[in-house]
Amino acid sequence: MKFDYLALILTFLFGILICIFPPFVASVYVPVYVRFPLLFILTVFFLTITIRRKKFVFRFGPYICFFIFEIIYWAFRGNIIIGEASYFIMYVMLASGLWVGIYRINGGKVLMGNMYILIVIAFSILSILSFIAYNLDLLPYTLETIGEDGFYTNFHNVILGYISIRKFEFGTLGRVCGYLLEPSYLAWFLSVNFFMIDGFLKKRKHLLLARVIVLLGALATCSTMAWVVIPIVLFIKLVYKIMELMKISPRLSNILFSIGFVITLAIFFAFVPKQNLVDSLGTSSADDREDRAGTSFLIIANSSVPDLLFGFSPGYIEKNVGKGESNQIVKLIVETGLISTILILTFVVKCSYRSKYFMIANLLFLNSVVILLTPLFILNLLVCKWNDE
Repeated sequence: MKFDYLALILTFLFGILICIFPPFVASVYVPVYVRFPLLFILTVFFLTITIRRKKFVFRFGPYICFFIFEIIYWAFRGNIIIGEASYFIMYVMLASGLWVGIYRINGGKVLMGNMYILIVIAFSILSILSFIAYNLDLLPYTLETIGEDGFYTNFHNVILGYISIRKFEFGTLGRVCGYLLEPSYLAWFLSVNFFMIDGFLKKRKHLLLARVIVLLGALATCSTMAWVVIPIVLFIKLVYKIMELMKISPRLSNILFSIGFVITLAIFFAFVPKQNLVDSLGTSSADDREDRAGTSFLIIANSSVPDLLFGFSPGYIEKNVGKGESNQIVKLIVETGLISTILILTFVVKCSYRSKYFMIANLLFLNSVVILLTPLFILNLLVCKWNDE
C-alpha cells in the first residue's frame, strides 16, 4: 500500500512537471524557481532509488559521466549557457533514473501509462472541438500575446485553448494549438501516439473509436508534418503488411523497405518541386526552415573536430544566431555534438523499436519539431517502452 500511494504521488507530480515545461503554454508563465526545483526533486528521487543497482550503473553510468564531461568541455571553451546545460543534464539523468527506477515502484508504470493515454484522448477531443468552434464561429476567441516577449500571438478560448491562423489559397483556417505553444507540437503529440494507442486498448470497438478521435485531433492542427507523416507511416505499414502476406521474412522485409525508402527520397529531392508543394499547403513554420538549416550547417562547416564531436552547448543557436533551429537532429549535432546525438537517438530507438511505426513517426517529426529534450517527450518514449514489455 505504501508504494501504491507513492506511485500515485509520483504520477501526480510528473503530470505537473510535463504541464509546466515546454511545449506547454504554462511554461511561459510558471517561473523557473518553480519548474527547476520540481525537475530536480524528481530527478534526485529516481537517481536515489537506482544509483546502487548494477543495471543502472553499468548501463547509464558511463553515459552520464560523458555528458558531465561535455558540460565541462563547454565551460572550458566558454560557450556554455548555464541554464540550458543544467536542463540538459537533468533530462539525461531523469530519463536514465526513470528507466530503471519505475520498476521499484509498485503500480508506477500502470498509473503513468494510464495518465498519459488519458492526456492523449483528452487533447484529441479538445483539438476537434476547438477546430470546429473556431472555424464555424461557435465560441468566442480573443487575440492574445503569450508571454512578455510576445513571440506567440494566437486566438484564445478559456476552455479550448489557443488557435493559430494559417493561410491557404482558398482562405484561412484556425490551426489548433490547444494548451501547447504551437500547432506543430500538438500535431507531433497526437500523430505519434496514433501509432501507439493500440497497446492500451484491447477491445476492437474501443480501439477503432480512439484511433478515429486521435487521427481527427491530429489533422485538426492543420500541420504540414501531420498531413505528411501520418500517410507516410500508414503507407509503410501497408507495405510491411503486403510483404508479410507474401511470407517474406522480417529481415528481408527491412532490407527491401530500406532500399525502397532511399530510392523514394532520392526521387523526391530530385524531381518534386518542393517550394510549390509547401506553397500549396499554406503558410507554416516551414517557410524559413531552409534558411535556418543553412545557418546551422554553416556553423557545422566552420566547426573544429572537437566542436563537431562535443558541440557548443544547448541553447547556442538561439543565443548566437537569434533564430531557433526547427530540425531537432541538426540542433543536437550543433549544440551537443555528434557523439551525444548518436547516444540520444539510440535511446529513442531503444525505447520504441518494438513499436516500429511509432518510432518511425517520431524520427520523422524530429526533422521539423524541437521537442526531444522535454519531460513530455521523455515520458512519451518510456510509456512506449513499458507498453511493449
